[in-house]
Amino acid sequence: MTVRSFVNLTIFCAIILVGFMTMAVSIQAAQVHILCYHTFLGRPKIDTDFSITEFKSHIRIIENKGYRFRTFSEIRSGTVTGDRNILLVIDDGNRSAYDATTAVLKPHHIPAMFAIYPGIINTRKFAMTWAQLRELKDSGNEFASHGYFHEFLNQKLKDKRPADFDKEAVLSKKILEKELGIPIDVYIYPFGICTAEGKALLKSSGYKYAMTIRSRVTLLPLSKNPNPLELPRTMMTRATAKSVLATL
Repeated sequence: MTVRSFVNLTIFCAIILVGFMTMAVSIQAAQVHILCYHTFLGRPKIDTDFSITEFKSHIRIIENKGYRFRTFSEIRSGTVTGDRNILLVIDDGNRSAYDATTAVLKPHHIPAMFAIYPGIINTRKFAMTWAQLRELKDSGNEFASHGYFHEFLNQKLKDKRPADFDKEAVLSKKILEKELGIPIDVYIYPFGICTAEGKALLKSSGYKYAMTIRSRVTLLPLSKNPNPLELPRTMMTRATAKSVLATL
């Protein structure tokens, strides 16, 4: 082999190596961590509850690691790249979620998606009002259905109370769209329980995406995930929050 041939071969191998490294980084980078929160009442005995101060510390840790907070609209558009993306989803519509958003997220223009089951809105003291939800919407936050009364979307409900089974997806979507004036095509499974009959109902009701509780990353673009009606999320609890934040 001549010196020139050796140099050409070396250059060729270097190009191939860079190409593989670039492809590997690209594959690793295309993801988003979807974190699921619930309430912010500061009650240590409730595993899914954090104080507003604790929530603020979580946000600070995430920001210090170089992550960017994304909207689901950005994610579904296919324009989000990189491996340091976070989508915050806050389930249930507890009034403390409004307080935490106002105190922690809004000052830093951090968006969140709120999973709402409308059966409690304006009817329970612990829940947000439609006025508060509209205020959150006007601040750039997004919304998903969380059922109508937060029931299991499973065969048992379908067999025993078929009208209520349909209501969890159909009526919830209808009310949220009417009250908030926006299309709703994302469903958050109550308790993270995803079933075949539930997915069939969501599909026939016009939902395009749904999220469960499975502690792994969501691939980007969303078409890379096995099923758009089974997108994974990681639940933030007092038992897991420290390790989740450490391993981001």
